[in-house]
Amino acid sequence: MPNYISRPIHKATAVGSARKTASASDAWCCSCCGALLGIHRDGLMHVSFARGHEYLFSYPATATCRRCGTMSQTKGPAR
Repeated sequence: MPNYISRPIHKATAVGSARKTASASDAWCCSCCGALLGIHRDGLMHVSFARGHEYLFSYPATATCRRCGTMSQTKGPAR
């Protein structure tokens, strides 16, 4: 019997590929400091926080930048 703890398998492509392949037009950045707030994906806004917290929002999306505190809003992906 193996000496490892069995853990559920999660789809790594959803988060990992978004960070590596997101183009500049897919990124939602803070209007003040330019920090990444989220990524436009499949008609939704994908927001990821520390410790594995991830959220998908419909549009319009509003968020407060964790770096500078500025409130930013997006109405949808740039076309």
